[in-house]
Amino acid sequence: MLSKAPSLLEQLEQHLNVDCDNLDPAFIQTLPIRPHDQTSNQRIVHEAFVAPENKDIMEKTVKEMKGSSWDDIYVVCLARIAATVAPHISGKVLSQTSPSHACDKEYIVMDARRRYNAYIAAGIPNDRICIKIAVTSAGVQAAEVLLREGIPTLGTALFSLHQAIACSQAGMYAISMYFNEPNAHTDPTIWPDVADPATQHPMSPRHLLIRRAYAQLEECTGKKQPQMKTASLASPREVMMMAALGADHITIGRPLLDDLAEHTQLPAYQKGNWKVRVGDQVGKPGFAWEDWNPPLPNELKERIAQAVKNTEAAKIDSLDIDYLADGVVDKLNNEDDLTREKLEEGLKRFTVWENESRKEIERLQAIYA
Repeated sequence: MLSKAPSLLEQLEQHLNVDCDNLDPAFIQTLPIRPHDQTSNQRIVHEAFVAPENKDIMEKTVKEMKGSSWDDIYVVCLARIAATVAPHISGKVLSQTSPSHACDKEYIVMDARRRYNAYIAAGIPNDRICIKIAVTSAGVQAAEVLLREGIPTLGTALFSLHQAIACSQAGMYAISMYFNEPNAHTDPTIWPDVADPATQHPMSPRHLLIRRAYAQLEECTGKKQPQMKTASLASPREVMMMAALGADHITIGRPLLDDLAEHTQLPAYQKGNWKVRVGDQVGKPGFAWEDWNPPLPNELKERIAQAVKNTEAAKIDSLDIDYLADGVVDKLNNEDDLTREKLEEGLKRFTVWENESRKEIERLQAIYA
């Protein structure tokens, strides 16, 4: 009997760790791999809040927390939903602090503590909890406080090398570099539609330089560096190229997980397939399959050397700067056009979804008051 060829998801799992950007345990159980960590953001949380399968959790929590603020209810609802996911992954469940308070250190610390405590109360062990925090000056300073309390953190909305070094100095567990800007998921004219994302995507050099900086920092400090958990991937081709860029983990949502689980080969590159499912490309004019080739042993080192040689981003900030000092990260965020614009976009989009969840919770409060 012939054995079934491994899916792209199974092939990729041999070279890096795959996380799921999803809060649906039924879906996660259909995957041919067991995801490592489970990530989320305010959009994914809102989708879970209004999903029919979570109706009982939402209503029960609102009733039990009569008189509580909407944001306290939000945190407990999320923790209880995350508790249904935890048995089906091997690693951590993550909760993202409020994007509308991304520059308020005290609020971030408070919000992270209540999320952590809500997860504990929901039955999730403390070594399986991590809190996502946007990489601002307030965010990395909050992460340093939380580290002393034993609460692991992940630096999110990360686009630049200085943000990554700041996360290292704050002792964060991981970083989520956004490979695509937030609007690339809703506007095809923004998405870099390239044949080889590992060499042609504008964020590839930044990804490689963070990998290089973390290797340098680990060598000179002897300390383990944050896990590189690359996010905001928009196509199967981008996902599969992450092994060649040195990602430790990738985190991907349902459409990409479905495509990678269902197919054993990649479609050969054709321009214009923004968010077109692989199955819908099959049979179209010019369609062809191609095998995915894992990176060669020295490929990452060679890519890093080329990135250092060819990009302005190689003119990096000193590894000796104290990025945790007041205002340093914010100043550098503002000076880098890409980081400033994309960080603002990301926080704005997440705040919109947070507000949608607030409306849903307040709707339920009105019913069960």
